[in-house]
Amino acid sequence: MVDTKPPTPQFAGLYLRNLAANLIGNMLIALLNIFTPIEFFRDWQDFFWQGGYWLLVVLLPVVFATAIILQYLIQRPLVVSREQASSENPDNARILNQARRRLLNLPLLLGLINLVLWTGVTFIFIPVLLIISDIGMITGAYVFFRGAIIGLIAAFISFFLIDDYCRKNLIPVFFPDGRLSAIGGTRRVSILRRIRVLYLAGTGAPALILMGTLALVLGEMDGIAITAKDFAGEIFWFILVLYAVFIPIALSLNVLVGKSILTPISSMMAVVDSVYRGDFKQRVVVDSNDQLGLLSEGMNDMTRGLIERERMRRSLNLAKEVQQALLPGTDPEIKGLDIASTTVYCDETGGDYYDFLIPEDAWDSIFTAVVGDVSGHGVSSALLMATARAFIRQRSGLPGSISDIVSDVNRLLARDVAESGGFMTLFYLVVDPSNRNLRWVRAGHDPAIVYDGASDSFEELRGAGMALGVDADAYFEENQKNNLTRSQIILLGTDGIWEARNSRDQMFGKEPIFRIIRANRQAGAREILTACFNAFHKFLEGRAPEDDLTMIVIKIIDD
Repeated sequence: MVDTKPPTPQFAGLYLRNLAANLIGNMLIALLNIFTPIEFFRDWQDFFWQGGYWLLVVLLPVVFATAIILQYLIQRPLVVSREQASSENPDNARILNQARRRLLNLPLLLGLINLVLWTGVTFIFIPVLLIISDIGMITGAYVFFRGAIIGLIAAFISFFLIDDYCRKNLIPVFFPDGRLSAIGGTRRVSILRRIRVLYLAGTGAPALILMGTLALVLGEMDGIAITAKDFAGEIFWFILVLYAVFIPIALSLNVLVGKSILTPISSMMAVVDSVYRGDFKQRVVVDSNDQLGLLSEGMNDMTRGLIERERMRRSLNLAKEVQQALLPGTDPEIKGLDIASTTVYCDETGGDYYDFLIPEDAWDSIFTAVVGDVSGHGVSSALLMATARAFIRQRSGLPGSISDIVSDVNRLLARDVAESGGFMTLFYLVVDPSNRNLRWVRAGHDPAIVYDGASDSFEELRGAGMALGVDADAYFEENQKNNLTRSQIILLGTDGIWEARNSRDQMFGKEPIFRIIRANRQAGAREILTACFNAFHKFLEGRAPEDDLTMIVIKIIDD
């Protein structure tokens, strides 16, 4: 059995990194104090080596111990959350949310604690120096300034070190699914602010130290005999040491900041490449709640959506195959008739329906053509179309008039669509080649068109009857036309053809259909149908149809 227990987070690294930041801050200031051209620091060095070091021996452990205690208190929600992770505590969700919020704020909180701690300690330490050492107020203010600089350096370094540690070791544990932006009450440190902090750490802090030092040196110049050469040399060595100290720090912080920016970008580029190759399962690692974190979450949502879209596309393709299998595969061969038909869906599936109901002895029998149009288009329409097809096929095989057939189908369909409000128009046409007559029921559908070449006239096969599924008790009138003659053409279709509009918002209409039939009266059914669709596509001027299209052409020929 695979162990899915999340890894245990290591909090010791947080203490070590924060301690390192404070040690670096102290060592930097101590090194700068050695090279500072101020008499006080020279006297302070003599005092230190003559036994004054005990002040630091006592003070520094107290400060570091205080920092560790404060850090423990700040990190306590993280520890509590891990301790409660395997228990049945009903407050686990609240505890986890508090831990996540604290984790996202942790780099900023520890940085601020370092700044406040060292500033406060220096503020307390100044009166002690005034008592045990003969320093002036200006020098005391400068000592306070140096102490605040320790806090500032420790804050900058700890922010980036803690942030880097949290990204690599803690965020994957507390945020296994990402979603860092969903946690409220957090202080987002944007990329721009991160760069500004980096600038302050690498450029602003040394510039501040240099200006403060020069200001104090100039203040102490009165009454001090020193040659310009000696003064310039001391300043030169101080500046040299200052930048020798801060250049490695700035470069190290640049590496951390660069990694915090480039790592998620590289991860996003890898995901984009995977998506380009058709692999939608890769995810961007979300390790921050800044702009890159939000962008990473957005890309992960996008890939999840692509997976769902691909799954839906495959399902639609399968539905398309199933639905097309329900339509006639070939045009029937009926004695005395020439038949051509086609349907085109504007989506993978559609609501247009047509069918041919042919008895076993089809060569010399009554022939039935059915055309329907379900409201809307897409999957829901396809399901209703399949249901209606089943009802029509089942009921048509039983005794009764075509009016009875359509009425029974309407009753069954009305039960299924009562809640959805869907409906279906239908034209049910029975052609009897032997007796040369037509019988039909029109249920809210566009009338079929009959063209008589002898008289060069068109007739619409109308009749009373509403759409199926609207009223279970609706009446459907059966109509009849006799004396069919050779070369008469019957056309059935759906409104997706004549109601289509081009880019100039012009409607195709039925007149082009009439002209095509008249011009191709001597042609076969397939040629007439092809000519109609060619004219239709030319009219659209490359624009995709917005509705499903179905057309059946039946031409009366010699026996």
